[in-house]
Amino acid sequence: MILSKEIPTYIVSPLAPTPREQFAADELAAYLNRIFGIGAGRADERPQGANHIYIGGPVRNLEAAALITQEEFREVLTGPEGFLIEARGSDLLIAGSEGFDDWERGTVYGVYEFLERFLGCCLAAYSRPGICAGEIVPAYDRLTLPDGRYVKAGADRPYRTAIVQYGEAAGNPYHELNLPFADWLAKNRYNRILTWASVYEAYKETGLTGELEKRGIRMSVGHHESSGMWLPCFGNKYFPEHYYVNHPEYYRLNPDGMRYRPKDEKDHTGQWIYCSRNAGCIRQISENLISWTDENPLVDTIAFWPNDGIFPQCCCAECSKYSKVENYAYFQNEVAKRVSAARPGIRMDMLVYVDLWKCPEGWQPSPCQQIDEAAWGREQRTCGRPDGSCLSHTEFESNLMQWKKAGARVVYYDYYMGVYGNRQRIIPMADEIQSIWKRFAELDIAGAGTQIECFNLWNHLVNLYTFGRTAYDVSLSLEQNLEALCRLFGEGGEEIGEAVRIMEETLDGESIIGFAGKYMIEHVDKERIYRLFDQALSRTTGQTQRNNIRLLRMAFRYSEIETADLSNRERKTFSRFQEYDDLSGELAYMAVHFDSFRHNDPGYGIAFPIMNTDTKGFVPDGWYEFEEHRSRGK
Repeated sequence: MILSKEIPTYIVSPLAPTPREQFAADELAAYLNRIFGIGAGRADERPQGANHIYIGGPVRNLEAAALITQEEFREVLTGPEGFLIEARGSDLLIAGSEGFDDWERGTVYGVYEFLERFLGCCLAAYSRPGICAGEIVPAYDRLTLPDGRYVKAGADRPYRTAIVQYGEAAGNPYHELNLPFADWLAKNRYNRILTWASVYEAYKETGLTGELEKRGIRMSVGHHESSGMWLPCFGNKYFPEHYYVNHPEYYRLNPDGMRYRPKDEKDHTGQWIYCSRNAGCIRQISENLISWTDENPLVDTIAFWPNDGIFPQCCCAECSKYSKVENYAYFQNEVAKRVSAARPGIRMDMLVYVDLWKCPEGWQPSPCQQIDEAAWGREQRTCGRPDGSCLSHTEFESNLMQWKKAGARVVYYDYYMGVYGNRQRIIPMADEIQSIWKRFAELDIAGAGTQIECFNLWNHLVNLYTFGRTAYDVSLSLEQNLEALCRLFGEGGEEIGEAVRIMEETLDGESIIGFAGKYMIEHVDKERIYRLFDQALSRTTGQTQRNNIRLLRMAFRYSEIETADLSNRERKTFSRFQEYDDLSGELAYMAVHFDSFRHNDPGYGIAFPIMNTDTKGFVPDGWYEFEEHRSRGK
């Protein structure tokens, strides 16, 4: 196949395309226009001398049968979310697995794989729309695709999740980068968002849920706002009853003889706030969940989690007969049984952490029950060992496997952008991520979610890219991921890759996640890192590639200056936003001009959690001088 704007190209979709198939066709057409200037049309016929690109396999798209039979197609794509790309003469087929409950994600992934593997795109990053930064899209006049077939038979791990949460003024679900973020998730093989109930409602309000559906991204909803959504003390738009007033017996009996009561309707502290053995409470929550899922079909998983904090359990006569975790697991399972009986497609996600940790003896889960164990169980785990042994072969793994042995599907809640206390410093954990996903495949751990926000991609780019890509294909090595990722940096990719390796080698399990960025920056060879950034920028010609180098270097520079700040080194209490000594004004300059965290919404997809805005007359050098956008390609 020869791709050129001189050769007519038609995209042939199924007669009644699903939202994912239509989206895949639209995405392919848009990128062909950006790369070649091709205005790809739609056609049911086959004009002589034209290219035809078929979206969807022979069951969904009858035209595709000319390239592959239904029987062969099913033999080739054996698992969910797989895809096939086949070029033959002037025909090209891009099709995902069929017959699986995967929302045709494989077809979407096939388009993105085609763009990266055969057309030279790099879809590993994003930035503010209209800015010359982020993904790399080349511009060609003409390109010849050889005949051949590329297949990924199916996803290696089914649960690849972004845990999206926004804190205080740190961002919000109306952020302008949310749509680029959704794009990035699909392009980099994340298939789910887990988030707070209020964030999900905001996504509905802005229309982002429709964009997620087109990309095949499903949603887990609840988090620490579960109780306020599905058994609201003071009512909400779904359930107007004031349950605390009408049914105080549903709530935890405290040692002082009073029932749990939140401070206000937005309060989500109190941990497990229910009387776990109250049959009426279990029945009411189950009924509410069933009716709510009917109104919210994008949500196929309820993350029915405790509130924040650690508190005593209900001390009523029935609950007092059992341990706190026994009551917690009983309540969760009773709700899960009722919900799954009425709505078999719904999964219930149960958080396991702190003192709600150990699997009770003899516990038998409902088939829809999923255990989500926080890798910050009773304390934070260490990180950075390339063999994955900060998580694998630890008490985290042995505890999770006990829940799996009981019969539950199991996943991790992990922290590849760190925890809030890490303050967005770079944490080099990509080498261990590779090993961890391989271990998941060996043990049949379904996968993991990681905290991630739309405005801090560049602070944690290597981790978050490696997470999604390796989760989908556990055969990938760190070197393969680096080679693909570093195309973001053009001719300077070799130097950037070396800088990443140095950072990865510096952190080898010496620190817990909350201080790992601080450990790395205090022990890495900073002069060598900056020298590599200098060399990379001097070698690189593309505007987008040069700006990408600037953004990654800015994340490193921020990590160094923030950690060196004297007023912050011995800080005992945590605040999301802080003042700094910042004698030069450089930190404030970064935040004011580039931050997407607070100061410059939408910014550039990089986060600086800084209060002060006094740049003290800081004079920026070339590392802060971003270049303008070109017309076609990047």
